[in-house]
Amino acid sequence: MVLVPAGEFTMGTDRSDGGGLNVPRMHSDANPQHAVTLPAFFIDKTEVTNAAYKKFCDAMGYAPPPHWKDGRFPAGEDDFAVTHVNWWEAKAYATWAGKRLPTEAEWEKTARSTDARYYPWGQEWKRELAVWDQTRAQRVGTKPEGASPYGVLDLAGNVFEWTASWYRAYPKAPQQFAEYGEVYKVMRGGAFFGFEVVARTYYRSLGRPQTRSALVGFRCAKDAKGR
Repeated sequence: MVLVPAGEFTMGTDRSDGGGLNVPRMHSDANPQHAVTLPAFFIDKTEVTNAAYKKFCDAMGYAPPPHWKDGRFPAGEDDFAVTHVNWWEAKAYATWAGKRLPTEAEWEKTARSTDARYYPWGQEWKRELAVWDQTRAQRVGTKPEGASPYGVLDLAGNVFEWTASWYRAYPKAPQQFAEYGEVYKVMRGGAFFGFEVVARTYYRSLGRPQTRSALVGFRCAKDAKGR
């Protein structure tokens, strides 16, 4: 795990232009840009892998992801990001591992640091720094040059990641959406294909906790008491 120090960072955006797409809502649920202060925390350097998740399933008697054949992930894919795991299962894994799911704010600070960057590596989109233009999730940690300032990998691309947070409006949000509340959980990070706007550090995606998807995985966090 990697330590993210305590302090303030900039969360959200004041952009509402659809990121070049004709989708007015593309950024507006991340409005307005605002300051958030967090205590120190630890977060996994990479997304949880197939091999790690299988250890949890074996230890706890959990059913493996439904796309695994005969309860096994494909040979040679030990270090691929696990997918088809719903929010409840991700939370159970984190608890078993002595960790928890990161909050939405913790995830964004990890990716964005304190300089309000658009991508973990800086302000400009560089697809070669992300697991992108793929047809499925890939090995974790294969783009070290795309790490965030804290050294955390795959925060843009590969899979969307579950967070602990409900999909709620930010303070003083200029718009209210029907989906806000305690029905959907926030997912972050983009996936292995799509428009580059979904890989931005402030981009919010959402899913019902029972959702399983080839696009969605997770990583874990942990309190850093006394830091």
